[in-house]
Amino acid sequence: MRDTNLYTQILGLGAPWQVVDVKLDHAAAEVTVRVEAEKSAQWVCPRCGQGSPRYDRRMRRWRHLDTMQFKTILEADVPRINCAEHGVLLVDVPWAESGSGFTALFEVLVIDWLQEASIQAVARLLRLSWSAVDGIQQRAVTRGLARRAALTPERLSVDETAFQRRHEYVTVVTDQTKGHVLHVADDRTQQSLRAFYDQLDRVQKARIRSIAMDMWPAYISATKQAVPDADRKIAFDKFHVAKYLGDGVDKVRRQEHRRLLQAGDDTLKGSKYRWLMNPQNITRAQWQHFASLRQSTLKTARAWALKREPGPSKRKRWACGTTKPGLGRKRAGNAGSAGHSAAVSSR
Repeated sequence: MRDTNLYTQILGLGAPWQVVDVKLDHAAAEVTVRVEAEKSAQWVCPRCGQGSPRYDRRMRRWRHLDTMQFKTILEADVPRINCAEHGVLLVDVPWAESGSGFTALFEVLVIDWLQEASIQAVARLLRLSWSAVDGIQQRAVTRGLARRAALTPERLSVDETAFQRRHEYVTVVTDQTKGHVLHVADDRTQQSLRAFYDQLDRVQKARIRSIAMDMWPAYISATKQAVPDADRKIAFDKFHVAKYLGDGVDKVRRQEHRRLLQAGDDTLKGSKYRWLMNPQNITRAQWQHFASLRQSTLKTARAWALKREPGPSKRKRWACGTTKPGLGRKRAGNAGSAGHSAAVSSR
């Protein structure tokens, strides 16, 4: 089989395109595959699909999958057509996306590698620039979003993820039902999440039944502004709720411990971690030793009991001010305290 026929077949080319020449440059370790179109070929406008006369040609080159150890380049004079409606445009070629300097098969290879390594590592492995690999990734994302069906999320999860040694954050929105990532945005600002909600119309927003998140004020504010009846739909992450409740108990303990010490009473001395331990991780002996404290009339004991109390009554009593200063102060602020009556997510 001739080399031109071989490359025509492995490239999957059909009329009007065919491989007319293959050149091997040993010094450059490069194979150049020359592709041409039949002179009698009829062309259509890439925008409207209407038949249009050829205007001229432009030389284009694309990086293709390597041939053995040789870098492989496709080369073609691509016709430009003169559309009556859209003017002079370059026609589409079957082996590459418009505007790309890589064949579709090569871009598939890059995307496969990006699932295993960083952009920098893939660029080094495939002898590409960082921006070239990033461009391939961006085009893949654009194609995926174009194929994705209209969003109809009902249960959402909003998370912040730190990277680069925790100097930067990204906001990630996930469909909890399907497990699909719906949105990724730089930073963890209100606008980071608002950009997702702006993609949804009024009906799509109304269909949202729950949004699980931590008590980050920016996320709470963005959700309240965008989602109808958001106060009833926000479900705080159980881990963060437990953290804030634990902080509330510890604040009450510290305040009460100072007052008791001033009166010469060291009942709470050394008891910090007893109040913060998960009862499921406490031994029977530790639980019995803790009994005198948790069954006492100390304010810390009452705060601890409220933390342990399940259901809406706990949220209502915390919000009414039993130990109000300890909840959400460091992170949720006013926006967080307003959401204490929201549901707790077990995700």
